[in-house]
Amino acid sequence: MDVGKIVREMCRDEYFSHYLYKSLAKKLFISSSMRSALEKAAEDEYRHYLFWKGVAGECSSTLLKLKALFYTALFYLFGLTVLLKYLESKEKVATEVYRELAKKRPDIEDVIERIAVDEERHESVFLSGLDEGRVRYIGSITLGISDALVELTGIYTGSLGAFESTLSAGLAGFLAGIAASISMGIASYAQAKNEGRARPGLAALYTFLAYIAVALLLALPYFIISSLLAAFIVMLILAVTVVAYMAFYVAVLQNRSYLREFIEATLLIFGVSILLYTIGLVLGNVLGVKVY
Repeated sequence: MDVGKIVREMCRDEYFSHYLYKSLAKKLFISSSMRSALEKAAEDEYRHYLFWKGVAGECSSTLLKLKALFYTALFYLFGLTVLLKYLESKEKVATEVYRELAKKRPDIEDVIERIAVDEERHESVFLSGLDEGRVRYIGSITLGISDALVELTGIYTGSLGAFESTLSAGLAGFLAGIAASISMGIASYAQAKNEGRARPGLAALYTFLAYIAVALLLALPYFIISSLLAAFIVMLILAVTVVAYMAFYVAVLQNRSYLREFIEATLLIFGVSILLYTIGLVLGNVLGVKVY
């Protein structure tokens, strides 16, 4: 263990955490209790930074501020719950490093132990104070997004063999998406009600909105691009982007492997797409159907 290197890394991490928590505490749509927790954590992290700075020397940098800005962007993309859970998963590793470091530096063992306790308290306070609607209804959202991705990529893939107009293909997919989103919303309501969950109407709304948002996103290339193949390729890129987004969201919240979540969902989409392309091509040729 390179003690000097670890101490400098701890110093940089504490400065980064201080800057990020301070920035997050100023954001809108954060509860007053969580804002207070973030402000207190920022103060703790700054105190830790000053301690490590006294041991290792100056370690703040503009690069760390840019890193904090990147994580702030993640806040807007994924919400506070996902961001803090992701950060606290890294804090667990840091706490273990602190314990090991304390054995190597008995002269500052007491201070390191207090820092480790602070980090564990931050995790407990953060996770107990989180209550975002999109997290409480993540099951309903995932249901809408996953179903929309599989069904609509399948429809658009099948359209390669049956349509020659991007507008016709786009309208067919979007109209199917509207009908399916209503159906999925009703199914989500019935499921939530049968399971005795509170506010089944809100679960239905989240499922409906998630489905219709994906339906609109995947239809856009067909309304903008004149080439059917080009529109299809852009649609697939958008679909994989949505898969990557949701895979990260679910992986962080449920402590799963991001790569596994992403690969499984992507393979499912491409598998269904290949199957329906083949069916669309065969039916188009056998029945002589072409939609212009």
